[in-house]
Amino acid sequence: MDRAAIPLPETFTDLLARLVTEIETVAKTSPLAALRAARRLDVTAAQTAYWPAHEARQDTSLEQAATALGLNEDTARKLMAHFGGWSPYR
Repeated sequence: MDRAAIPLPETFTDLLARLVTEIETVAKTSPLAALRAARRLDVTAAQTAYWPAHEARQDTSLEQAATALGLNEDTARKLMAHFGGWSPYR
């Protein structure tokens, strides 16, 4: 992660690490259950990131967003478009 990127709260990073561990544990005995859990995370990410992506697009430049996300501008543009539901080429 880029040093200029906005840090996530420790409680959030701990929760994500715990989810990864749980999915990896489930995958050992039930790969389909692990896949279902990963899909649920994907759906949750899409549902919760829609409005933040739109707000970030309105409130920040692509350069600012890229720096805050710890990404290059092209990757930041694609990420925001993915979660915001618009074409990355607009």
